[in-house]
Amino acid sequence: MIHLATAQDITALLSIENASFAGDRISRRNFRHLLGHGNTLTLLDARVGAPRGYLMLLFRANSSVARLYTIATHPDFLGRGVAAALLRRAELAALERGCDRLRLEIRHDNQASLRLFQNRDYRIFGQYAGYYEDGMHAHRLEKPLAGAR
Repeated sequence: MIHLATAQDITALLSIENASFAGDRISRRNFRHLLGHGNTLTLLDARVGAPRGYLMLLFRANSSVARLYTIATHPDFLGRGVAAALLRRAELAALERGCDRLRLEIRHDNQASLRLFQNRDYRIFGQYAGYYEDGMHAHRLEKPLAGAR
């Protein structure tokens, strides 16, 4: 079940984060801050107490572009459509907030994530050199949201 994450979900979010990423992790303190921020929306997929994945969107005042800040699927649930379901819900949430585009960054070496987004009509429009903690470059992706006003 996908729901809006709250401070009560921080342990589940950290569980997914720590199992999914070797570096560039979001800390407990940062989760607490981001969950309390009015321009952030965090979706959590958890079934019967098992945290499966999460996604975080950032919104800026007076901007029609939403930013997918992070998305993670717990390794035990990879390949089960968790990320795709979170992404569909995020796109709808961005539309509801009046956004007409969604942008994100993906590591150059993360081919699985790149395929996920490209299969859903996200297109590479730029790069960031040395974007990640370990020096890895990032692809910049964007998708116009269908039904945008």
